[in-house]
Amino acid sequence: MTDAREFKEHWSGVFTRASATFDQVGPHFFAHFGGRLVEFAALSPGARVLDVACGRGAVLFPAATSVGAGGEVVGIDISEGMVQEISRDIARRGLGNAGAVRMDAERLEFPDAAFDAVLCGLVLFFLPDLERALAGFHRVLRPGGRFAASTYRRVDDQASQRWRALRESFKGALRPAPDAETKGMNTEDEIRQVLSAAGFAEIEVVADQETFYYRDEEEWWQALWSHGSRAFLERLDAGALARYKQQATALILQDKTDRGIPDTACLLYSRARRPL
Repeated sequence: MTDAREFKEHWSGVFTRASATFDQVGPHFFAHFGGRLVEFAALSPGARVLDVACGRGAVLFPAATSVGAGGEVVGIDISEGMVQEISRDIARRGLGNAGAVRMDAERLEFPDAAFDAVLCGLVLFFLPDLERALAGFHRVLRPGGRFAASTYRRVDDQASQRWRALRESFKGALRPAPDAETKGMNTEDEIRQVLSAAGFAEIEVVADQETFYYRDEEEWWQALWSHGSRAFLERLDAGALARYKQQATALILQDKTDRGIPDTACLLYSRARRPL
């Protein structure tokens, strides 16, 4: 294990390098689930919303639509590249009710009770000090304000086992990288326990699942470089990377259909309130 600062700097760099193509390659996985999270959050028109780890706007853009011109969405991300890219995206769309700044989710620089809602799309499991982050989310919510998050649901089917086995077989070829202990937040029981301990109430958790299709193996491979999987790929030297690509491609082609290469994602959405 390394210290949290090195861990966060490492992931900030990974996502900065991925930022130009993040959710721009393949079937737009993040935008799909970001929109679903915003629906689940049930934002009110005119609300002020904080989008934590905003990336390229999977949550921010549908949230800005939901709150309308009278509302505001503030996105934060620890990755400088992501903030630069989404700021350009916001400007291109001409949005006057949204903005993004670089900020650490564990060290929020906002006053108390500044937001009506805090949204976290697929980020809680990256945070080495989740308790501190949740305390910050609780603090910046107004009394009665809503917290909503998406996380991956723990799955142990045959496909998941095959992928874990493949990655494990390359463990010895990986270059060292900073690591930290984080919470998976991948079961309903864990989510309820952690959010309750952070002072949230009226906790609800629902499951969601969707299958996406890549046109071919090259689109699938390029998509891997556009999100968090890039961290694994960057730790392989050229020879190991070529071997991994060959074996991973053989694995995905086993399931190819007339629609393309399927990729099923299983998520959990959670929402809760800061008590009055």
